[in-house]
This record gives sequence, C-alpha cells and structure tokens, in this order.
Amino acid sequence: MVKMTRSKTFQAYLPSCHRTYSCIHCRAHLANHDELISKSFQGSQGRAYLFNSVVNVGCGPAEERVLLTGLHAVADIYCENCKTTLGWKYMLGIQQ
Repeated sequence: MVKMTRSKTFQAYLPSCHRTYSCIHCRAHLANHDELISKSFQGSQGRAYLFNSVVNVGCGPAEERVLLTGLHAVADIYCENCKTTLGWKYMLGIQQ
C-alpha cells in the first residue's frame, strides 16, 4: 500500500498506534518497536540495532566485511525515500 504523507510517498506506512523507528532525515517509517531484536550491536559509527524486519528500505550489493565479530557477508541498506544509508543487513552468502 502506498500512502501520501506530507508530500512524501512511502511504500509502507506503519500504524500510529505502535511505537515506530523512522529515518532521521525524512521520517519515513522503518520498523515497529515489536520488530526490534537487539540494541547490543556496535557499528563503525556507533550503536547499531538488529531488527527482525523493516520497510521502506533499499539494499545495495552484498560484500564480505570484517566486523567486530569476524568476517560476514553484508549489504548496505538505505532509506528508499531520501537514499540515506541506514546501516547494513546480514546476507546468507555472496553469490558469485
């Protein structure tokens, strides 16, 4: 469902009855609080959150990166509305 909100088009609009996480720049909805798994991750630029699922994000190409816990296959994710890089997601493996 596409919903217009303040002249912005989001692919998914989360219900206002839930606490939500949103893009810091354009306020596009990203996830309900119920989807939060952990706040115990550390990224290169500070604290990182792990979610079960998110909406309104795009995904870059998969690549292998050395994170604090070792080598992982990850892909950057970005806000579909304003293209701000939000973080990364774990990938099962990189397709060659």
